[in-house]
Amino acid sequence: MRFEKETLIAALVLFCLLISIAIGFIIFISSTEVKVSDAIVVYVTPYDEKIRYQGGLEPTPTPQSRLPGVFGLGYPVIINNTGGDGLRIRNAPGLDSTPLFLGNEGEGFQIIEGPALKDSIIWWRIESVSDPNRAGWAAQDYLVVVMD
Repeated sequence: MRFEKETLIAALVLFCLLISIAIGFIIFISSTEVKVSDAIVVYVTPYDEKIRYQGGLEPTPTPQSRLPGVFGLGYPVIINNTGGDGLRIRNAPGLDSTPLFLGNEGEGFQIIEGPALKDSIIWWRIESVSDPNRAGWAAQDYLVVVMD
């Protein structure tokens, strides 16, 4: 089988054109970047008792499932990362609030209120699992959620 010179040249030109298109496509795909503005951003808004639901009826709370590192009402927590010094449990959120007692490293509590944001810290009101009289506000940075 014999091909004519013009047919071979046309096939070679077509082959080069297809290769150029493929290389251009690969370069285009590899240079495409994800912009920061395309990322999903999640904002955590602390609960404020002064702000009430404006829709008439109070919304029905939905059960929360526990995820590692996620805090929520009713979650069991322990005091952690204090270097053995314990954690000052306060009468209100904020570093300027009066300490009520010192929570011990590893001591178990349950989250009963919050979160609140004060002094660039997220605060949770916690209550001791062994003594309901031991309750107050604690900085989230020193709490760890206990997973079942």
